[in-house]
Amino acid sequence: MTGHVKSEHWLAHLLSVCTHHLPAALMVAAVVFIFDHRLHWLKAIEGYAFLGIANVTAQNMPLPDSSAATVTLVLLDQNNHEDFYRGRNPLDRCQLWQDLSDIYALKPKLLVIDLDLSPGLPLLHPDGSEDLSSLDCDNKLQVLLAQPDAETHTVLIAPFPMLDAQAQQRSEEWRAAVERAGHHVTFAEDPSISVNFGLVNDLDCNDDSVAATAFKVYRGDSPSNWPDNCLKKHANHRPPLIISPGQYLSGLRVVSFCQLSSRMGAAQCHDSRYEAIGDVKDKVVFVGASFGDGDTFLTPLGIMYGVEVHAAAFMSLLQPTTRYDLLAFSLDVLLGLMMGGLIDLSWRGYFSLRFSAKALERQAAPWLILLLAIGFVIVVGVLTVGSYLVLRCFSIWLSPLPMAVGMLIESFFTSAIGTAVKQGYEQRQALVRRLQASGPDSYASRLALEAEQRPHYAHTLQERATRFFYLDCARLWHREKYGAAVLLGIRRVAFFLVLLLAYYWDWFASLVKGFFH
Repeated sequence: MTGHVKSEHWLAHLLSVCTHHLPAALMVAAVVFIFDHRLHWLKAIEGYAFLGIANVTAQNMPLPDSSAATVTLVLLDQNNHEDFYRGRNPLDRCQLWQDLSDIYALKPKLLVIDLDLSPGLPLLHPDGSEDLSSLDCDNKLQVLLAQPDAETHTVLIAPFPMLDAQAQQRSEEWRAAVERAGHHVTFAEDPSISVNFGLVNDLDCNDDSVAATAFKVYRGDSPSNWPDNCLKKHANHRPPLIISPGQYLSGLRVVSFCQLSSRMGAAQCHDSRYEAIGDVKDKVVFVGASFGDGDTFLTPLGIMYGVEVHAAAFMSLLQPTTRYDLLAFSLDVLLGLMMGGLIDLSWRGYFSLRFSAKALERQAAPWLILLLAIGFVIVVGVLTVGSYLVLRCFSIWLSPLPMAVGMLIESFFTSAIGTAVKQGYEQRQALVRRLQASGPDSYASRLALEAEQRPHYAHTLQERATRFFYLDCARLWHREKYGAAVLLGIRRVAFFLVLLLAYYWDWFASLVKGFFH
């Protein structure tokens, strides 16, 4: 046979195998796509996969020079809250006016304040009169926010609803006054952060969110010129805004209120762990609180405060991390074709050995399933590494686990049943051929041999127990089928070892540590 003919035969065989497994691969990929991308039933699995992979991605990303960061994050931490605001909530308006004045003096291009600045009910003196000093600071803060000649555009969160009718009316009047006086002030209507299964990996792509409002103000141009983020999609078909994990470390520069000009030299700020605020002119500044537990979220970088999540989401709109569903579906089908051959080969070999006339081959059959499981774990590991590399290098998120779940079902359920049916048919045909070849004289002996190969199913509890513990191995040994007896014995010992490890793990762990030390 010539090399050309061999090549054609090899290609034809490969094409035949691929077309044989293509329907199953398409079915598994489609089912996984529906459950993951349409019904979102696999979101919990995918969320924790992203949590781990994104953490490694962020930790391994190179950190740029702090002066190159687009966003400066000014945090009101626990020390500042206690030392300068006396631990009061709502925050002291006089101190807040002074701190925000220092930030406005730095002339950032955009200032996003993740604090509710609306006035509450005025403080009262014991005689029932209003505290005019607090009212004066509220007025000065309002003038600061609404200054008509400001070089900084400000994004504020919409005032929180109040149960007290007087306080609610005052809050609405304050917002209307700020909007009338300052055309450069924009309110973010929805400052909420959605939590899925305890995690914040992405946010709803909402036009009224803090990140989206800040992004549109910062860009100030036509959406056609925006980066290819979720805001460019139709409102009814928007994917979630995936928060790029690297933005928490490489995109944000965190500073403290202690680095403001009014705080420099203060005794409370001499031990600040933050870097100097530096030059933020024409840049973006987020201001928010980083004390207490009421505004914390679990992210790939651990527990983060809400203002940090908003800032990272804003950066993720500027430098989006995307999901390519069509690419993911195509890779799922390709993976299904690759795994289909391995799955079919493993189960075909298992049933072929399981129905063999040789005891050694029958006992060796379960080890093929172990090899299939090891191969499945290796594939999941390779997919995980691939997802990490694609996320780090191209900012594309391709989850490895949804397709792995599909391949798990395909490996140990669907393919097993299909191969068992096919192998059973082939075994029956082989039996017919063997009986025809043996002739009438040896017909009875061949039937006896086939009957001997059928496993004897124990009926009583005592018989089942004795066969499981030792009798099966003993019978194989007495028939001088030593290899089969050893393989069966190893399986039984492994079974009991796994049970013992489950209940006595600490004892075994200490024993192993003592042996190696």
